[in-house]
Amino acid sequence: MPRGVGWGSVGLLAAFAAMTTPLAFGIAVPLLKGLDTALTEAVAGERTPFLTAVATFCHVIGGWPWGGLLLAGLVVPLLLRRRWEPALLVVCAWAVTSLAAVPAAKALLGRARPLDPLVLETSPSYPSGHAAFAGALAAAAVAVSPGRARVWTVPAAVAFTALMAWSRMYLGAHWFSDTVGGALLGWGVGLLVWGAVLLPRPSFRFRRRS
Repeated sequence: MPRGVGWGSVGLLAAFAAMTTPLAFGIAVPLLKGLDTALTEAVAGERTPFLTAVATFCHVIGGWPWGGLLLAGLVVPLLLRRRWEPALLVVCAWAVTSLAAVPAAKALLGRARPLDPLVLETSPSYPSGHAAFAGALAAAAVAVSPGRARVWTVPAAVAFTALMAWSRMYLGAHWFSDTVGGALLGWGVGLLVWGAVLLPRPSFRFRRRS
């Protein structure tokens, strides 16, 4: 397994915590507020029928129940090949992110969404559940890929996460910081689960006393 997975998860989750703390305590960060307004409006201001179709497709596959097809697309082949631990990794990365971490953060912050979105969402804005789902699934896909295949799975995973984040801003469903926070959380949890499930563990041997 590649080195640095544990430190990578720590760094990403620390970045998520650093972004979340000011929002949780109502501390104004002018730079973040400026980026939220400028980037979200810039992305949402360049709408075309084709881009709207792409963003809407991402909206559908990044949510439930259709997101379950992406999850199954990773888990089922692993189960058929009896790769139990990698399959467990994928399920745990998704469950910890989408069923625990994201709902808890949304409930804690209760952040309002941008006005006039193209899709209806009823949950709080931060963090983006779609971006977190994409990040967790992307990290899990990299983790269960053979070593040589990561030459293309890593950039594909990053691109998938970025596409999902873009789609949320394009549809007016999230602020820029919502998508960044979601991506950091998803990738951080995915790498954390990778380290917990797949990385080699130290073995302890006891010598018999003669």
